[in-house]
Amino acid sequence: MNENLSARILWLSAAVFLVIGVGMTVQNLNTTDDLYRRFKKKSGELKILRNMETDLARFETAKKKTEQIPEKHPVSLNGLLQEMFPGSKADDMKDSRKDLIDGWLIRQKEISMNDIPVGKSMEFVQKAESQKLPWCLTRCVIRAVPRTTGIGQVILTMEALDKTE
Repeated sequence: MNENLSARILWLSAAVFLVIGVGMTVQNLNTTDDLYRRFKKKSGELKILRNMETDLARFETAKKKTEQIPEKHPVSLNGLLQEMFPGSKADDMKDSRKDLIDGWLIRQKEISMNDIPVGKSMEFVQKAESQKLPWCLTRCVIRAVPRTTGIGQVILTMEALDKTE
Protein backbone atom coordinates (compact mmCIF):
# COMPACT_ATOMS: atom_id res chain seq x y z
CA MET A 1 0.00 0.00 0.00
CA ASN A 2 2.94 2.21 0.57
CA GLU A 3 3.84 1.86 -3.06
CA ASN A 4 0.29 2.71 -4.13
CA LEU A 5 0.26 5.79 -1.87
CA SER A 6 3.61 6.91 -3.26
CA ALA A 7 2.34 6.53 -6.82
CA ARG A 8 -0.78 8.54 -6.01
CA ILE A 9 1.25 11.29 -4.35
CA LEU A 10 3.54 11.35 -7.37
CA TRP A 11 0.60 11.58 -9.81
CA LEU A 12 -1.10 14.19 -7.65
CA SER A 13 2.12 16.20 -7.43
CA ALA A 14 2.57 15.90 -11.19
CA ALA A 15 -1.00 17.12 -11.76
CA VAL A 16 -0.50 20.06 -9.35
CA PHE A 17 2.77 21.02 -11.04
CA LEU A 18 1.11 20.67 -14.45
CA VAL A 19 -1.72 23.02 -13.40
CA ILE A 20 0.82 25.45 -11.92
CA GLY A 21 2.88 25.24 -15.13
CA VAL A 22 -0.16 25.89 -17.33
CA GLY A 23 -1.17 28.83 -15.11
CA MET A 24 2.31 30.34 -15.26
CA THR A 25 2.40 29.87 -19.04
CA VAL A 26 -0.91 31.71 -19.44
CA GLN A 27 0.30 34.49 -17.12
CA ASN A 28 3.59 34.78 -19.06
CA LEU A 29 1.72 34.91 -22.38
CA ASN A 30 -0.44 37.77 -21.08
CA THR A 31 2.61 39.57 -19.74
CA THR A 32 4.51 39.00 -22.98
CA ASP A 33 1.61 40.36 -25.04
CA ASP A 34 1.46 43.46 -22.82
CA LEU A 35 5.24 43.89 -23.03
CA TYR A 36 5.09 43.50 -26.81
CA ARG A 37 2.46 46.26 -27.07
CA ARG A 38 4.48 48.54 -24.79
CA PHE A 39 7.67 47.82 -26.74
CA LYS A 40 5.93 48.54 -30.04
CA LYS A 41 4.60 51.85 -28.63
CA LYS A 42 8.05 52.82 -27.33
CA SER A 43 9.57 51.89 -30.68
CA GLY A 44 7.12 54.23 -32.44
CA GLU A 45 7.88 57.00 -29.95
CA LEU A 46 11.61 56.49 -30.52
CA LYS A 47 11.10 56.80 -34.28
CA ILE A 48 9.22 60.08 -33.75
CA LEU A 49 12.00 61.37 -31.48
CA ARG A 50 14.65 60.47 -34.07
CA ASN A 51 12.70 62.38 -36.75
CA MET A 52 12.40 65.34 -34.38
CA GLU A 53 16.14 65.18 -33.72
CA THR A 54 16.83 65.26 -37.47
CA ASP A 55 14.46 68.21 -37.92
CA LEU A 56 16.08 70.04 -35.02
CA ALA A 57 19.52 69.55 -36.55
CA ARG A 58 18.26 70.96 -39.88
CA PHE A 59 16.64 73.91 -38.12
CA GLU A 60 19.81 74.63 -36.13
CA THR A 61 21.86 74.54 -39.33
CA ALA A 62 19.38 76.85 -41.07
CA LYS A 63 19.41 79.22 -38.09
CA LYS A 64 23.23 79.40 -38.11
CA LYS A 65 23.28 80.08 -41.87
CA THR A 66 20.57 82.75 -41.54
CA GLU A 67 22.40 84.43 -38.66
CA GLN A 68 25.48 84.73 -40.88
CA ILE A 69 23.60 86.90 -43.38
CA PRO A 70 24.62 90.51 -42.75
CA GLU A 71 21.15 91.91 -43.50
CA LYS A 72 18.93 91.99 -40.45
CA HIS A 73 15.67 92.90 -42.19
CA PRO A 74 14.09 91.83 -45.48
CA VAL A 75 13.99 94.34 -48.31
CA SER A 76 11.03 96.74 -48.31
CA LEU A 77 8.21 95.40 -50.46
CA ASN A 78 7.00 98.98 -51.01
CA GLY A 79 10.36 99.80 -52.61
CA LEU A 80 10.17 96.72 -54.82
CA LEU A 81 6.61 97.61 -55.82
CA GLN A 82 7.69 101.11 -56.87
CA GLU A 83 10.61 99.63 -58.80
CA MET A 84 8.47 97.05 -60.61
CA PHE A 85 5.31 99.14 -61.03
CA PRO A 86 6.38 102.80 -61.21
CA GLY A 87 3.58 105.17 -60.36
CA SER A 88 1.39 102.36 -59.02
CA LYS A 89 0.49 101.84 -55.43
CA ALA A 90 -0.84 98.79 -53.62
CA ASP A 91 -4.59 99.16 -53.08
CA ASP A 92 -4.34 97.38 -49.73
CA MET A 93 -1.39 96.19 -47.69
CA LYS A 94 -1.76 94.29 -44.43
CA ASP A 95 1.25 93.67 -42.23
CA SER A 96 1.47 91.18 -39.36
CA ARG A 97 4.30 89.85 -37.21
CA LYS A 98 4.71 86.70 -35.13
CA ASP A 99 7.51 86.01 -32.68
CA LEU A 100 9.53 82.91 -33.43
CA ILE A 101 12.61 82.21 -31.33
CA ASP A 102 14.66 84.75 -29.40
CA GLY A 103 15.77 87.50 -31.72
CA TRP A 104 13.66 86.43 -34.69
CA LEU A 105 10.15 87.07 -35.90
CA ILE A 106 8.24 86.26 -39.04
CA ARG A 107 6.70 89.08 -41.02
CA GLN A 108 3.71 88.53 -43.23
CA LYS A 109 2.43 91.03 -45.76
CA GLU A 110 -0.69 90.73 -47.84
CA ILE A 111 -0.55 93.00 -50.89
CA SER A 112 -3.59 93.68 -53.03
CA MET A 113 -3.13 95.39 -56.40
CA ASN A 114 -5.75 96.11 -59.05
CA ASP A 115 -5.34 96.52 -62.78
CA ILE A 116 -1.72 95.43 -63.07
CA PRO A 117 0.03 93.19 -65.60
CA VAL A 118 -0.32 89.68 -64.15
CA GLY A 119 2.95 88.43 -65.65
CA LYS A 120 4.87 91.30 -64.12
CA SER A 121 3.45 90.45 -60.69
CA MET A 122 5.29 87.12 -60.85
CA GLU A 123 8.49 88.99 -61.73
CA PHE A 124 7.90 91.00 -58.55
CA VAL A 125 7.57 87.76 -56.56
CA GLN A 126 10.75 86.36 -58.13
CA LYS A 127 12.65 89.53 -57.26
CA ALA A 128 11.35 89.47 -53.66
CA GLU A 129 12.35 85.81 -53.31
CA SER A 130 15.86 86.41 -54.65
CA GLN A 131 16.95 88.84 -51.91
CA LYS A 132 19.53 88.01 -49.20
CA LEU A 133 16.79 87.74 -46.58
CA PRO A 134 14.14 86.52 -49.02
CA TRP A 135 10.42 87.01 -48.96
CA CYS A 136 8.52 83.81 -49.63
CA LEU A 137 5.23 83.64 -51.51
CA THR A 138 2.75 81.72 -49.36
CA ARG A 139 -0.50 82.55 -51.16
CA CYS A 140 -1.43 84.03 -54.52
CA VAL A 141 -4.86 84.96 -55.87
CA ILE A 142 -5.22 86.25 -59.43
CA ARG A 143 -8.50 87.54 -60.83
CA ALA A 144 -8.79 88.52 -64.46
CA VAL A 145 -10.27 91.84 -65.49
CA PRO A 146 -13.05 91.35 -68.07
CA ARG A 147 -12.16 92.30 -71.65
CA THR A 148 -8.55 93.18 -70.79
CA THR A 149 -5.85 90.68 -71.71
CA GLY A 150 -3.00 90.21 -69.20
CA ILE A 151 -4.38 92.69 -66.66
CA GLY A 152 -5.97 91.68 -63.40
CA GLN A 153 -6.25 91.92 -59.66
CA VAL A 154 -3.45 90.20 -57.76
CA ILE A 155 -3.41 89.42 -54.05
CA LEU A 156 -0.03 88.19 -52.79
CA THR A 157 0.77 86.96 -49.31
CA MET A 158 4.48 87.07 -48.60
CA GLU A 159 6.46 85.98 -45.53
CA ALA A 160 10.01 86.75 -44.43
CA LEU A 161 12.26 86.32 -41.42
CA ASP A 162 13.23 89.48 -39.56
CA LYS A 163 15.95 89.89 -36.94
CA THR A 164 14.72 91.90 -33.96
CA GLU A 165 18.13 92.62 -32.40
